[in-house]
Amino acid sequence: MPLLLPLRIDDDLYPFQRSGVAWLLLRRRAILADDMGLGKTIQVIAALRRLYRHGRISSCLVIVPGTLLANWLSECDKWAPELTARRLEFVNKTFTPAKWRSAVARTHVLLATYDDLRGLWDDIAEQPPDIIIADEAHRLRKAESQVNQAIRRIASPWFWALSGTPVERHPEDLACMLSLLYPTRFAVDDHRLGIETLRARVRPHLLRRTKETALPELPPVEEREVLLPLHPEQRQAYDTEVITFSAKARSSHLSLFNRLRSICDLHEPSGTSSKLDRIADIVADAAEQNCKSVVFSYTIEPLRVLMARLRSQPGKSAELLIGAMTPEQRNRAIARFKADPTCHVLLASMRIGAEGLTLTEANTVVFVNRWWNPSTNAQAVDRVVRIGQRKPVTVHYLTCANTVEDRLQPMLDRKKMTFDQLIEALRHQPELAHELLEE
Repeated sequence: MPLLLPLRIDDDLYPFQRSGVAWLLLRRRAILADDMGLGKTIQVIAALRRLYRHGRISSCLVIVPGTLLANWLSECDKWAPELTARRLEFVNKTFTPAKWRSAVARTHVLLATYDDLRGLWDDIAEQPPDIIIADEAHRLRKAESQVNQAIRRIASPWFWALSGTPVERHPEDLACMLSLLYPTRFAVDDHRLGIETLRARVRPHLLRRTKETALPELPPVEEREVLLPLHPEQRQAYDTEVITFSAKARSSHLSLFNRLRSICDLHEPSGTSSKLDRIADIVADAAEQNCKSVVFSYTIEPLRVLMARLRSQPGKSAELLIGAMTPEQRNRAIARFKADPTCHVLLASMRIGAEGLTLTEANTVVFVNRWWNPSTNAQAVDRVVRIGQRKPVTVHYLTCANTVEDRLQPMLDRKKMTFDQLIEALRHQPELAHELLEE
């Protein structure tokens, strides 16, 4: 128990968040699948305060992506100041049962990453935490993954999974999540029962609210599709790639597809890019109105080039957020973007910036490119469109005309294919891959 308990818990929560906390407290094993931006982390922390206050648990392990460790520590400090929260400390990537027992004795909320979990389960199996919380739990959907197997081997009586990405759409994903909740009642093979049967089974164990129903007062979001011509250098490089590929054995359709998309973003030898030119104008216009912008890209080089451009202009200030940075460097970049009124732009890798962050200081979002999975793009937008946003938000999606980018979605619609199916075709089905690229 915490040594100093507040006289009463008086969380400043929205009504729908209070009902979410009550719902969690009634379920030892559950999936909180609220729409992104509705405060799943806050609801869980509020529920943990009550579990500790009433002596229902004495230990807690939170599994998170590495990029969200600082966010969880900050939110715990803000929403549950009487609880201690720390990251598990590893020495040379090793851990021991004795260190686990010591950590549990000193800390209420222990945090570890999904990478940590791969080698951690054996050390904590003898004294499992009372509750495991898996944030961004869509990372557990593959039953054969090491982290999924680790979760199954740690026999904690409480298990809450958090995911803003709906788990009701794919039978395999839903069956896997159900089998994590109740391994003796559900199995991964239950996906053969069909999506409707699985939805009926999961309904008592899953809570999902959308922004439209929970927070109708959120400001409006305007989405703009921006169609741009390639610069001459980009066009020449693009056409050369296609001609060269057509003239030789078609060994790698996926490789060509990726090279063409890369040229649409940036012609690296000359540094020319119609997208980066347009983005520079968009963020400059926003800055003139004292508004901040977040620019997302799943490739890093366009962000580096844009960063150099912005820094070369007097009075322009921006921060970079990419995987090569240390956690401390990322935290400093985010903190400066949020707090410094002279820093108007955050240039973020999709892999790092699309999950868990709150960036409501911005109200302009720009995509240099888009990820294969549309839900990942939606997650990125929801860093800005979430609780705390007070201004209307504008989202810009940049596409190069007469390229694979602007032809891709109509082609997928005609073929009744998803992005994932396209990638599989480009990898393993040469005839279909050739047909898609010819089209």
